[in-house]
Parts: sequence; C-alpha cells; structure tokens
Amino acid sequence: MKQISTVLVLVAGMVADMQTIAAAEGFPVKVHHVWGDTIVPAAPKRIVSIGFNDQDFLYALGKAPVGVTEWWGDQPYATWPWAEPARRALGADPAVHKGDLNLEWVLTLKPDLIVATYSDIDAETYKSLSAIAPTIAYPADFPVWSAPWQEQLRLIDQAVSGDTSHAAAIIGELDEATAAIRLRYPQFSGKTATMADLREGQFTLWNNASAPTRFLTSLGFTFPAELDALSDQTGWIYLSFEQAALLDLDVVVWPNGKRDEIEAIPTFSRLRLSREGRSIWPDPADPTLSSALWFQTPLSIRYALDRFAPLLAGALDADPASITPAN
Repeated sequence: MKQISTVLVLVAGMVADMQTIAAAEGFPVKVHHVWGDTIVPAAPKRIVSIGFNDQDFLYALGKAPVGVTEWWGDQPYATWPWAEPARRALGADPAVHKGDLNLEWVLTLKPDLIVATYSDIDAETYKSLSAIAPTIAYPADFPVWSAPWQEQLRLIDQAVSGDTSHAAAIIGELDEATAAIRLRYPQFSGKTATMADLREGQFTLWNNASAPTRFLTSLGFTFPAELDALSDQTGWIYLSFEQAALLDLDVVVWPNGKRDEIEAIPTFSRLRLSREGRSIWPDPADPTLSSALWFQTPLSIRYALDRFAPLLAGALDADPASITPAN
C-alpha cells in the first residue's frame, strides 16, 4: 500500500508539473474574433496564413508559417524586403498561394492553426476552415479590413503564443519610434494629410478609422472632419473631379502613382496642392516604400517611418523642387 501511495504521489506530482508547464505556456487558449471563439489547444507548429498581410505579423512574433497568401508584388515567399530579414532568421520557406482562397491548398499543408485576421472570410468559409484546423478570423468590433494593426497583432500573438506579451513589447517599441518622429518633425502637428488614389474616374480616400489615415495621424497630422463624414460604411471616400477642392490638403500621398494622369485633371491642377508641389509620388522603379504604406504591419511601419518622414517634411515646405519620389 505504501508503495502504491508513493507512486500515486509521484504521478500526481507529474500531472501537477505538466499542468503548470501548460499554464505557463498559456495553452489551451480561447481567442475571440468576429466569428466567435476559437480554442487553440497547444502552441501551433504548422501555421497557415490566409490573410493578405498576416505573414508579416507572424514574422514579427518570431513564428515561421508553412503557408502564406500573396497580396500583390510577386515577392519571393510573398515576403517584401522589410520582412525578409525576419523570414530568413526564422528559416521560413512557406508555400505561397495566389488568387482566391483554396481550401484544398490549406488542407494539404496540414495546419494546426489558420490565421485570417486580414481577410474577409464569411461565416460559412470560417466553418469550413475550422473543420481543417483552429481558425482565427479578423478582430471583432471592427468592419472588415479596418481593425488597427495593434488589434491584429494582439489577436495573432494570443493564438500563437498563448498571451499578448510579445505584442505589447512590439507595440511599445513602435510607439516610441513614432513619438521620436513627431519630436523630430513638429511641423507635422495639426497639418492636414491623406493617402489617395485615382480609381474608376474618381479620387479615392480612406476615412479616419482606416489604416492609411491612422498612420498619418499617428505622426501628428489631422484628417478633415468634412472628408471623414463622406465615407461609406467600409471606410472608403469617393470624390468626383468636381469635388477636387476637398482634396486640397497640406499633403497628399499617392502610393499607386499615376502622376501624369492625375496632374492632367484640370480641377486638380488648379489646387494649391498641385501648384505648391505638396503631393508625394512613389518611385515607379521601386515600389517597396509605397507598398509598406499599404501593408501597415509592425515590420512595414518600422521600415517606412524614417524613410517616409523626410518626404512629408519636403512636401510641407511648399517647394516643388524639394519633393523627391518615394522609394
């Protein structure tokens, strides 16, 4: 009896130790997102990213996905230069999917976690993916495509690490870097700015809650309330050429270029924005910086901050000769 009791004590101790280790690792963990709660039972080892920029977040968190989805750009492993050092450091060589979501492709990679925080998967698709592996959709309480990058990062960190401590450290570092830019360029404070594009014969902007505008306001710029009031429920703002005066801000960034086409629009050419050279145009030979502005991930923001701030300062000084292409 004494021997059996000793064995039971030892087994109980081992169970307690295993429970302590599991608790320390944070698993199993329940992750809440737009389609409900997902239980991730253990630290994932085979992560498939179907969100368009989710791979950046995984690399930032030190996780190597086995499959990723390409947004655009035809980059090796769907990884842009700002994330390439992290990919190499992790030894990641993920399979790359292009085009519409393919459930068979996901299945062949045998994932134990599917990440879709920058994706518009609906409830039915989420159910299908969840039949393959635990799936994390985009953050709750935000329209699709509009959750702040910080919320994406916390959500993914919780799913892959069991808590959000890594996310907190990354957010803190980027907050410090952004604050340093504001101190270095106090002239940004209170000036109006936006990112814009020319699509289907209209000027297209993004509202105050969208990632491109949040990036600029984090540097001290403001976005006019009268423009924000024109946004639709998805955060898009469309201005006809006759409404060009609403675009006459202190700085406008055109990540997709089209400079010749835009400057040929009569209502645009009459703006102070045009006369004083307050637009920033990308370098068509190197789309890396403009792409970093679209991605809006911890790695792309860090890449863009120091490179982009001087361009903004040059646009603000109202000297067309001082504006160099973004690169």
